[in-house]
Amino acid sequence: MRQRVAGRDAIWLQDSASNLMVINAVFITDRVGVDEVREAFQRRLLDAGEGRTYARFRHRVIWEHGQPWWEEDPEFDLTRQIIAAPEPIPTTEALRRFVGREAARPLPEDRPRWQLQVVPDFEGEGTAIVGRLHHCIGDGVSLVAAIFALMEEEIPTTTAERRALRPGGGVPRKSWVNALAIPLAAPGVLIRRMLWRADRHALHGPPLAGEKQVAWTEPMDIDLIKDAKNLLGATVNDVLMACVSGALSRFLQRQGGELVKQFHVSMPVNIRPPNAPLELGNRFAAVPLQLPAGIAALTERVAAVKARMDALKRSVEPIVVYGIQGALLRVLPQGVSRGLIDFLANKCTAVVTNVPGPQGTVRLAGRRVRSMVFWVPQRARIGLGISILSFAGKVQVGIIADRSLVADVDEMVRDFEAEFEVLRTISR
Repeated sequence: MRQRVAGRDAIWLQDSASNLMVINAVFITDRVGVDEVREAFQRRLLDAGEGRTYARFRHRVIWEHGQPWWEEDPEFDLTRQIIAAPEPIPTTEALRRFVGREAARPLPEDRPRWQLQVVPDFEGEGTAIVGRLHHCIGDGVSLVAAIFALMEEEIPTTTAERRALRPGGGVPRKSWVNALAIPLAAPGVLIRRMLWRADRHALHGPPLAGEKQVAWTEPMDIDLIKDAKNLLGATVNDVLMACVSGALSRFLQRQGGELVKQFHVSMPVNIRPPNAPLELGNRFAAVPLQLPAGIAALTERVAAVKARMDALKRSVEPIVVYGIQGALLRVLPQGVSRGLIDFLANKCTAVVTNVPGPQGTVRLAGRRVRSMVFWVPQRARIGLGISILSFAGKVQVGIIADRSLVADVDEMVRDFEAEFEVLRTISR
């Protein structure tokens, strides 16, 4: 049986030569073999709910008359989806190079668009698992739920634990409010976004090469961020977004002393109702956020970010943006809708996402998971993605950048870690 790909998922079936709509991730575990990973995936995900809960992992995308459909892969085989890495990857530096190359490689289209590559011998007694999953399958919130299901222990069971998985941002409105808000507010939101001037600086504007490099920061204690947010009367997300603003400002100022007053980032905002099931799929709005730049003092920057985030939370913009995305795909031919969506996306410097992960000790196939990091995809001419993940009491930032924009991604890592050092001084 075939099922039409919903518009909110089809919007991500718009890969380009320079940007693939693929979420890349790395899990570092105690040593585990590829067969054990396959067995855990089969038992905990594919067999869940008599095979219905995560059925999308068995489905491929086919096209008929220009429209995408889900179809169960008649040749589905976990040995094609979960494989041993094609080369030895003994060190972190080798892993970074490998993931960067993979991030520019399309996933096979004749099978479900996801893959796990297992590196059994990584840095002594560890294993690295490189995960790649096309964005049409799901967003960060639904994938975190899938990760919880794949991992053992610390599985969320209470309402409070489930809510902790949801990234901050918009607050879902009642359906009748949505029905009024979208048509009334949509024209103004769309016009304002179309009239925005696109960011122009070293990190946005130059043509993309399509060659990716990835890196990640050292883990930072989440308690330090919580201490800072309590002291500053903000949220964890406000503090982290202020760090993003500071790190990018530091980087740009080194590129010929370029001083930017503000820049736009595309920020995914979850729009699921509070008690909705966390099933695979995309239920978020890519909302543009103006971040202040050039504010040296972190305390002042947090205040400025908080004001903008609070205004966004009070507005209906996340729901309106979500509605506009769906309407463009339903009403306009795909080529036209893609061009308009890309035009709006190209105003932004980066895609920035903050996803909370499991906070306790978790295991995969009985092995402890040491760390997790992921990289958000970008579309159109955006060449920078910043992904923040909290896991087991730590926070790490994953950075993916096009080589035409960032010659050495380690420089940007150092800028983020410099922001973290300022946080430490505030929290003492």
